[in-house]
Amino acid sequence: MPFDAIDDLLRTAPGDAVWESFHENSKLSRHERHSIFALPPSDATVVRAMNRLLTVKPYRDRAKLALPARPPASAAAFEDIAQRRMTARRFDGGSIDLAQLATILHFSYGITRDNTDTGFPRPFRAVPSGGALYPLNVYVYAARVRGADPGLYHFDPEARNLDVLWQRDDLGTIARFLFQPDLAATAAAVLFVSATFLRSTFKYSDRGYRFALIEAGHLGQNALLSAEAQGLAAAPIGGYLDRDVDRYLHLDGLNESVIYMLLLGGTPTPAVVPAADADA
Repeated sequence: MPFDAIDDLLRTAPGDAVWESFHENSKLSRHERHSIFALPPSDATVVRAMNRLLTVKPYRDRAKLALPARPPASAAAFEDIAQRRMTARRFDGGSIDLAQLATILHFSYGITRDNTDTGFPRPFRAVPSGGALYPLNVYVYAARVRGADPGLYHFDPEARNLDVLWQRDDLGTIARFLFQPDLAATAAAVLFVSATFLRSTFKYSDRGYRFALIEAGHLGQNALLSAEAQGLAAAPIGGYLDRDVDRYLHLDGLNESVIYMLLLGGTPTPAVVPAADADA
C-alpha cells in the first residue's frame, strides 16, 4: 500500500475502534474515579481484598497428578537460549516427558519464593505481576505427555500438581479452535492461559485488564525459553476462536476468559537435502 494511501486511511479511520476505547479507558489519570472505590484503594484495603480472593482456582473434588518436586537445571547459557528461540512451524508428532512439562509450568507461573517479609499475602511467582496479584490461570491439554493420560488439567502452582479435569482425546477438537489447526494437531501439549480479571481490576480498575495482558506475555516468553532450554519446540498462539475455547474450558468468557495459548512438542528432524540438490 502506498504511503499516501496509508496517510489517507489514518485520517479517515473511524474514531470508535474497540482498541482505541480500551486503550483510552485503561489510561491512568489524576482525575478519573476508580471503578470500584471512590479513590485508589489504600494498602490496607488491598490486603483485605487479597485475603478474600482466591490465589489459585480450586478444584478440590478432582484427582491430582503430582509434578516433579525440582526442575532440572539447564546446562545452556541464557544468551544461547534466547538466541536460538524461534516459533515452531511444525512439531514431530511425538511425546514429551511430564518432567519437561512441569519445568515449563514452573518457570512460566510457578512459585519461586515466599513473600513473608512484607505485609502482602501472595508468594512471588516466576513472572512480574502488577501488585503481585497474579490474575492468570494455566490449563494444560496433554495429548502426548509421558506420565500423564491424554486429557485436560489445571496447573496448581501452590500444591505443585495438576488437577485432573477430564481425560479423553480432545486434540482434534482443540485444533479446530485454532487458525493453524495442522500445527495444533501435531503438538504434544496445549497451554491455555486465562485471566480471572477481578484479581487485578479490584485494585487497578480498567488498568488491571491491561496488566493481565502484559502478564500473559511475560508468562508466554518464559514458557518459550524454558521449552527451548530443554530442546523442545513451542509456538505462541493468538489466533483462536475465543468463545469456543472458553466454552471448552467451561469458562464464562467474561469474569474469566482465555487470553493466550501456547503449543509444545518435539522438534522435528531437519529435512535432509539430497546432494544433487544442495546447490539448487
